[in-house]
Amino acid sequence: MGLLEVNRFGRLPASVSERELVYPAEFHFRILAEAESAAEAALGAAVAPYRVTAPLAFSRGSSGGRYRAYSVSVQIENREELLAFDAAVKRVPGVRMVL
Repeated sequence: MGLLEVNRFGRLPASVSERELVYPAEFHFRILAEAESAAEAALGAAVAPYRVTAPLAFSRGSSGGRYRAYSVSVQIENREELLAFDAAVKRVPGVRMVL
């Protein structure tokens, strides 16, 4: 199905119904964090309890240097686990967006 994103309200995009999802599934996330926050270590700890299929990695910085983007892929077993992962990452200080 490709990249599937849950919005910040914990809902799937309108174009995707819950019936279309088949678990377990691999999800590819992009995480944007403030550069000053030194969030990388905390992000590593937040994703560690999950089945990581591609490790957390720095992917790029913003042109102004204020933000850093990280990518990670995770095998998710069900919707509850997906929502828990999203919440755990968003609790990391400095994280501004999870895509």
